[in-house]
Amino acid sequence: MSHKDDMESKKELWRITSPEFRLAELIENQTELIEKLSQRVVANEEEAGSKAEENQRTIDFILRQQAQFNADMQQLRESQARSEQRWERTEGGIRALLSIAEIHQQEIGTLKESQAQTDRQMKETDERFKETGERLNALIDTVERIISGRRNGGGRATEGGGPLGEGQR
Repeated sequence: MSHKDDMESKKELWRITSPEFRLAELIENQTELIEKLSQRVVANEEEAGSKAEENQRTIDFILRQQAQFNADMQQLRESQARSEQRWERTEGGIRALLSIAEIHQQEIGTLKESQAQTDRQMKETDERFKETGERLNALIDTVERIISGRRNGGGRATEGGGPLGEGQR
């Protein structure tokens, strides 16, 4: 090895082993570390800021959704209340219609009974009219025989003795 190389080696050895050199090297390493840490801190701060913004947007979105949900729920409650009122009115109307239907059912029953009674009376009246008609026809026949007998016989009853017999001339 040459003297120059030897000197360089000693110099290098001194630098490596000397406390001042070591301190300078440590300071340089510390400075690099501090710079790297600073860069990481800045990157972390930016990332944290970005995440904080994203979190805030998410929180804002959730709050808007919750507000919308609350508004929708309020509308549903109001709609439900109106529906319940309509249902109560409808139920009352149905109950009233049912009462009316029951009354009509009773009236129809009464009308059926009245109609049956009227039908019986009409049948009896028809029978009486029939009897009366038969009797009236018999009377008419008798009157016609008497009248026709008087015309034919000179005012006398016919010989068969009908209602105006010989003793009634």
